[in-house]
Parts: sequence; C-alpha cells; structure tokens
Amino acid sequence: MPFFRFKNLFWLTLLVTFVCAQTDSTLIEISEKRAELSNKNVEVLELQSDLSIHDAELQAIRDEIERLKRYNERLRDSLLAKQSEVDSLKEQQNQVENFKLIVNTFDEDRALTQEILESIKTTNVVTEETDTLISDVDDSEYRTKYNEALNLYFDRNYTASVTQFEKLLQLSKRHPLADNCQYWLGENLYSQEKYSQAVEAFQKVKPLGDGNKADAALFKIGMSYLKMNNQPEALAAFKRLEHEFPHSELVEKAQKYLTTQEKF
Repeated sequence: MPFFRFKNLFWLTLLVTFVCAQTDSTLIEISEKRAELSNKNVEVLELQSDLSIHDAELQAIRDEIERLKRYNERLRDSLLAKQSEVDSLKEQQNQVENFKLIVNTFDEDRALTQEILESIKTTNVVTEETDTLISDVDDSEYRTKYNEALNLYFDRNYTASVTQFEKLLQLSKRHPLADNCQYWLGENLYSQEKYSQAVEAFQKVKPLGDGNKADAALFKIGMSYLKMNNQPEALAAFKRLEHEFPHSELVEKAQKYLTTQEKF
C-alpha cells in the first residue's frame, strides 16, 4: 500500500511538474505575444504618426499647388494685359504711320494744286481770240467772266466764285471754257473739303466744252476719294486716268499712287 501511494505521488508530482512546465511555457508564449503585440502597437503608432506627417506634407503640397495656380492666373492676366498694351501701342503706331502717310499725301496734293494754280495764273489767262466762237454767246464776255470767277477762287472767295461759274454754265455748256467752269466748281468744293460734292462736280466735266480738263477732273476725283479714305474708288479713278489719258502729265502722278496703294 505504501508503495502504491509513493507511486501515485510520483505521478502526481510528475503531472504537476509537467503542468507547471506547460504553464510556464504558456506564460512565456503569452509574454512573448504581449511583447510582440506591444511592438506591433508601437509600429501602428509609428505608421499613424508617419501618415499624419504625410498628410500634413500632402496638404502642404496641395496648398502650394493652389498657390501656384493662383500665381499662374495672376501671371496670365498680367501677360494678357501686357499683350493688350502692346497691341494698343502697335495700333497707335500704325495710326501714326498712316497719319504721316496721309499728311504726306495731303502735302503732295497741296503742292500739286499750287503748281496747277501757278500754271493757270501765268499761262492760262484767257485771251479774246474768237476762233471757237459760239453763236449764241458773246465769247469775249464769257472769257472775261471766266477770268473774274477764277480770280475769285484764287482770292478764296469760294461762294462768289461758285456763283460766277454756275452762271457761265447756265449761259452755255457748249463754250470751250464750259468744262473749265465745271472743273473749277469742283476745285471750289475740294478746297472747302466737301469731297463728296467735289466728286459729283468733277464727274460732270468730261462732256462739256472742249474737254481739255477731263484728265485733271479724273485725277481730282481720285484725290477726293483718297481724302474720304475710299481707296478702292481712288485707285479705280487713277487707273481710268492712266487708261483714258495715257499722255496726260497727271498720269505719272497717278501711277505713283497706284504703285504705293498699300500705304492707303
């Protein structure tokens, strides 16, 4: 019986030892698991911290992108404004250049008109020759009135000059000086910058009198259209002059405008 008890005690001790060993092993494993879990928690905290840092960096990047967008928009608006200023300056420069060309044209036209006037004063004084008398008009009186009307124009008494020329045309449109009268009606209007009316007056010159003012009238039609900034009609008039009166002294002047038409 005592042996049996000793044997049972041995097995009981062995079992307790085994259980204790298993318990210690389990406790160690639990401790290791807890340590591992603690490490994992630390890693999670570190990852969360990293994510927070990255989120802050990402937000900073987003903020920088937005700042750059706003800067680019301001820069674009500034560039557009500068481009608008440049375009405006170019337009003003073109206007200045065009104005210079127009002034130059007017100066040349004024000089040409002065040459015509001087020529008329010195060489176109009407004599009392009656080789082309019109039976129903007193030629001498007609020429005298013509010279008076012309002198009124030279004195810039346009109203009186127009009245005198109109009276002569009413008296006769067949007289050799009738086309001259009509031409100077146009010059009176041209000198007063009534260019549209001047064109109408110059257009009536060709069929009147002896027709020696037809080329000058056509040239002045072109100049009148230039003054009205109607380049196509001006060029058309100059081309007609070149075609209809190829030997006129005014053709060379008209050709100058034809070859420089891009200026207008």
